[in-house]
Formats: sequence, C-alpha cells, structure tokens
Amino acid sequence: MSKDLRRLAMVLSLCLIAFTPTAGTTMERRLNDLECPAAPVTIAVIGDSLADGIWGAFYRAFATCADVRVMRLTEVSDGLAKSPAKDWLDRLETAAPDLTVVTVGANDLTNIRKDRSRLVHGTADWKSEYAARARALAAGLKARSEAVVWMGLPIVGKQEYEASYRQLTELQSAAARQAGVRFVDTHEPTTFGQGQFVMSTRIDGTVRQVRHSDQVHFTELGYDMVAALMQATVSTIFTTASRDADLGAVALQ
Repeated sequence: MSKDLRRLAMVLSLCLIAFTPTAGTTMERRLNDLECPAAPVTIAVIGDSLADGIWGAFYRAFATCADVRVMRLTEVSDGLAKSPAKDWLDRLETAAPDLTVVTVGANDLTNIRKDRSRLVHGTADWKSEYAARARALAAGLKARSEAVVWMGLPIVGKQEYEASYRQLTELQSAAARQAGVRFVDTHEPTTFGQGQFVMSTRIDGTVRQVRHSDQVHFTELGYDMVAALMQATVSTIFTTASRDADLGAVALQ
C-alpha cells in the first residue's frame, strides 16, 4: 500500500472514530490493552507538563512493544504564549510520526511578547495572537504527521484557572478544527463520571487518587486513564501498520 493510500485509509478511519458518540469517552480502558503492532509505529507527544504526563502514559503502555517508538517533545514550563508554533515544530526535526498528540496551555495564562510588543493576557489582541499560534501549530503538525490529535485542557480544581482554561480550550478547539485536526475535549471525561472536579475516583471497587495535589496535573494512574482516550485512535494506527506489514509480506512472496 502506498503512503498516500495508507494516509487516506487512516484519515477515513479517524473520521469514523471522531463521529462515533461513545468512542474515546470512557475512562475505564487502558492503552496497554492493545496488542503491539506488527510494523514500526512512531507516536510523538508534544506540549507542556500535562503533555509530559501523557507521554509517560504512552511510554509505560508500550514499553514492551519493540516496534513502537514514543517521542518525548515536551517542555514542562513552556507553552504557546511563551513560544510560537515554529519553536514547537522545530522539535520534530525530520521525524514523520504516525501519530502526534498535542496538549498545551497549562502555562499560557500569561502575556505574549511579540516582536517589541507585549500583548496582555485576555485582551482581544492576545486572543487573536494565541489563536494564530494554535492554528500554525495544528497546520504544521498535520503537514508533518500521518495523524494529529489535539487534547484540550482538563477540568481543574483551582477556580482561578478553570474559567481561563476553558477559554484556552475554545481557542485551541477552533484552531485545530480550522486546520483539519481532530480535537478531543477532555474537560468532561476528567470529571471521571462525577460531573465535577475530583481528586479520586473508584476503580475496580477501590477508591484511587487520580489528580496531583496541585489540582491541575494527574497521578500516573490519572494520566494512564486520560491517555486511554486515545485508545481507539492508536488501535486504528496499529491495525493499519499491521495490515500494511501483512500486505507487504504477501507481495514479497
């Protein structure tokens, strides 16, 4: 199968996932439930400290999969307010991941310096610049990756952050969709079925902590559950890689 046909098949599959109401919304599944692919797959995770936790979840899930490479393109203190899209895209270098997952915004409640100007957080000019940076990042990742998923910001326990994070998610969502990138709103899923912010949730009959004490980040278990929102997407990519490997083996016979 040619690269163009493979990409078309993957896009069609991801579109079906995006329009399936129940797909990727449960917090009970785990990425490590998936079988390893039969051909090499590269997953890149890009973003801030929240993305770093997601990277850890992917790394743990596929540590035993010889053909899965998980790229760590994160910077815990960075964001789109501090660094423009080009700085983030340069971290990909020449890599062409099968999937790029982006989560950014935890550090973006701050002013933006543009040339010699300072755009004050929350103003119309700030929102316009932030949206432009998000669009550029989404479009650049789409051009460099077989598939891209942008994960929005989760619900947080600090009320002074909650409203602002929701505004960031709206800007990111609009930018991602304009660039043709799938966007996953994690706000409701990260209530873990409680409809509000919770530090712990019941898993297999036992109450387990899923949020960090800062009420923004997650525990390892929490990150594993958030990353599981990508299970259907990753499954499609693994299946596509395995099918291509099978077709290649048949062609060589």
